[in-house]
Amino acid sequence: MASVTSRAPYDAPPVNPGPVTVTLDLRPARQILALLGRTQFDENEARAIELLPAVQAAIRESGRGRDVFERDLAAAFDPQARITLYDFRRIRDDRSKWDDLLSQVATREAELTKKISDRARALLPAQPAAPATLPVSLTFGLPGRTDQLVAPAPEGGEREQIIDLSRALADLQNSAAPEQIQHLTRLIATEAYSRAWAAYRSTDAAWSRHDGALGQLEPLLRAVAEHGPVALYGIDENFFPLATWLKEPMRSSLDDLNRVADKLLSTEGDLDARVSLAAEVRRPDFATRVAGPAGAFLSDGIITSFGIDAYRAALASGPTAFFSWYDKASRERGRELIPLSKAIKDRLAAVAGTAEPSPPGTKK
Repeated sequence: MASVTSRAPYDAPPVNPGPVTVTLDLRPARQILALLGRTQFDENEARAIELLPAVQAAIRESGRGRDVFERDLAAAFDPQARITLYDFRRIRDDRSKWDDLLSQVATREAELTKKISDRARALLPAQPAAPATLPVSLTFGLPGRTDQLVAPAPEGGEREQIIDLSRALADLQNSAAPEQIQHLTRLIATEAYSRAWAAYRSTDAAWSRHDGALGQLEPLLRAVAEHGPVALYGIDENFFPLATWLKEPMRSSLDDLNRVADKLLSTEGDLDARVSLAAEVRRPDFATRVAGPAGAFLSDGIITSFGIDAYRAALASGPTAFFSWYDKASRERGRELIPLSKAIKDRLAAVAGTAEPSPPGTKK
C-alpha cells in the first residue's frame, strides 16, 4: 500500500489496469544462508545451489567457472583462504541479520508484490493497458560491483531480475529491516515500471511515430522522454520534490542535456559528426549519464507544477509533449526550474507553433 506521507510521485494511486505481475523467489538467498550456517562446508549442498537459475546466471555473468563460485563458498569457512570473486565470508558473519530480513520479506510477500505492482503502474497513463511480468530472485554473490542483473529469458519465459541483497543494501547495512525492505521494493518497482512503460509505448500511437519537425533533436528528446520516467523511480522518496532537494544535480543534468542539444544542431552540415553524435545518444551509457537523470528532473518539474494527471497526459502525448510541458513549467516558475536551451525551445516552437500544451487528460 502506498504511504500516505510519501512525497514520491510513484506512490500515487495507479490508474492503468496493467496488470503488472511480480513474483519473488527467495530460494537462492535462503539456500546460500543455510549452507553458510553449517559448521563446515558441504560440497554437495554447494553444488545443489549452483543449479539454481539465479546462481547459474551469476556464474555466467562472471565469465568464470562454477569452480570459482564453489571455492569462494568454501572460503567463507576458512579465514585464511583467499577469496577470488565472491565474498561469502561477510555474508556468513552477518547471516542472522539476513535470515531476519528474508523472514520479514516472506511474511509480507503478498503486501510487497502488490505495492510494487501499484508503484509500477502509478506513473503510467490510464490507457492503453500495459501488462508486464517480472520474476525476481534474491541472492548473494553477484560478480563485480553490480547489485543486480537481468538474466536472459528462458524459452517461453520472462527475463528475471536478480538482486544481490548485500550489494543492494550496502548503504543501509545498519538500518532496520522495514527500511531495507522499502529500498528493495523501490529497486524492484524500477524494473517493473521499465517493463510496463516499454509495453505502453509499444502500443501507443504517440510513441510509434517520429516527429520529423524536431530534426536532429528527435532522437535526443525521445531518449530523455523514454528513460527519464524510469530514472525517477531510482530516486529515494525523501528527495522529492527534486527541484528543492537536488537543485545542483538538476542544474548539472539539464546543462548536460542542453549542451548535447546544441552539439546536435551544430552538426547539421557535417554528416560524419551527426552520425557519430546520434549513435552516442542511442548508447545505454548515455541513458545512464544524461538522458535518465535529465528526464527525471523534467518529470518532477511537470509533476510539481501541474500534478500527476498532467504528467500522465504529457507521457500519453509523446516525447514532444513531454518537453513542451516542462518548458511551460519552467517559464511559469522562473528560477525554481532550470530552463531548456534556446535550441530545444526553438524546435518545440517549430513543432507546436504558439500553442500551449493541451490540458490534462487530452491527447493529440
